[in-house]
Amino acid sequence: GTLPPPERVREFLSSRDARKRDKLIDVLLNSPEYVDYWTFRFADLYRVGVYPNNGNPKESQSYWEWIRSSVSENKPYNEIAQERLAPQGYEGASRHYLPYGSVAQVSDVVAEEIRVFMGRRLDCAQCHNHPFESWSQDQFWGVAGFFGPLTSLNGLIIDDHQANAMTTVGNVRVGGGKVIHPRTKKEVEPAFLDGRVLPKSSMADPRLELAKWMTSHPYFAEATVNRMWGYFFGRGIVDPVDDFRSTNPPTHPDLLEALSQDFRQHGYDLKRLIRLIAQSKTYQLSSAPRETNKDDRINYSRAVPRPLDAEVLLDAICQVTGVPEVFHTAINLKDRGEEPPGTRAINLKEPDRYPSRFLEIYGRSLRLSLPDRNGQANLGQALHMLAGSTYTKKLSEEGSRVDRLLKSGASNREVIEELCLAALSRFPTREEHAKVAEVIRQRSSRREAIEDLLWGLISSREFAENH
Repeated sequence: GTLPPPERVREFLSSRDARKRDKLIDVLLNSPEYVDYWTFRFADLYRVGVYPNNGNPKESQSYWEWIRSSVSENKPYNEIAQERLAPQGYEGASRHYLPYGSVAQVSDVVAEEIRVFMGRRLDCAQCHNHPFESWSQDQFWGVAGFFGPLTSLNGLIIDDHQANAMTTVGNVRVGGGKVIHPRTKKEVEPAFLDGRVLPKSSMADPRLELAKWMTSHPYFAEATVNRMWGYFFGRGIVDPVDDFRSTNPPTHPDLLEALSQDFRQHGYDLKRLIRLIAQSKTYQLSSAPRETNKDDRINYSRAVPRPLDAEVLLDAICQVTGVPEVFHTAINLKDRGEEPPGTRAINLKEPDRYPSRFLEIYGRSLRLSLPDRNGQANLGQALHMLAGSTYTKKLSEEGSRVDRLLKSGASNREVIEELCLAALSRFPTREEHAKVAEVIRQRSSRREAIEDLLWGLISSREFAENH
């Protein structure tokens, strides 16, 4: 989620160390930027935000801080999942179960948890047996039974078998003690997807029993490694990443099984999984197409460019131009709050509190549902690139990168090299340098020419896409 500064690019490219890439991977895995980026990723997946029916930032910040501390200490992912599935109390992961957004009924809770942690879409089985898969309505509502005693009393999340049955969303919510099967009209017993009914002796905390079962099931490991693979390659080995089914098989089943087995055997270690992916030959392939692979989209014969997410792109533009974004909260102009200058978009705890035309145009998630971002370009993006303040105003502000380079007395060669390193993490080619230098010499205003050069760099596909 962060571009390397020009001096780090020079250092890496000039190094003769045969292990420089592995060493850099270790540096990045242990950097503050790693914690920032993966906190953003999991906050997106776990839907941290200030939701319409809740509206209290303290709730979402507690949830966000739990995610950040889990990422920072490299907590085993099965433990993270168990804590998210079966929290009790008033802090951290329990905030996921507050009455907001689409998670207002027990059926919505079940569908979301299985998608996130097991990679299966059982939504159809709420109302009838799945028409194309083996999932039955009874299986779906058997899992729903685990959430029957889940209760929220003034924000305190508890499992309470004495609570009254609930039919509407209110102060006591989600299960209220009973879950009624919509077809049989009978109370359902908590039952795992394999058909095994939860023993009465384990009913003290049924969600914990479900969490332990889910995280020990092979589905959990394969769904997790597939999702992580998708973050790095723009598509999963099974794609979409949370749509495992017989009619959507993995493109590389042996690879999926090998990654899943390694993930299980090494304690569900996310850093180890990321290191394996980043050290792979597949991840190091060039994005430059050849005649033999130009049409390949699923075999990983080359890197397929894909758009940066809205938040990452905005942070990159701020970093290259040297002008930070200022985020204001969505309150009236007189009383609205403001994040400190330099706050990155990926560090916003509740994105729905911060209006941003740029982030809206480029498709940020407001986390009202599971993130499903559309990376397709649109007319709004094109217009914003031409006239929007993000792409134009930041170029000429006092103290910007261009302003500092001009005041330092840097030559045209030094300016061109610095801007290419900052934006593209590479030196300009000889041809690029000659053409740009000629354009700068021909322009009456050197400043405007250099500003135009930087605009061209941050507007390029090479800058705005992962390669």
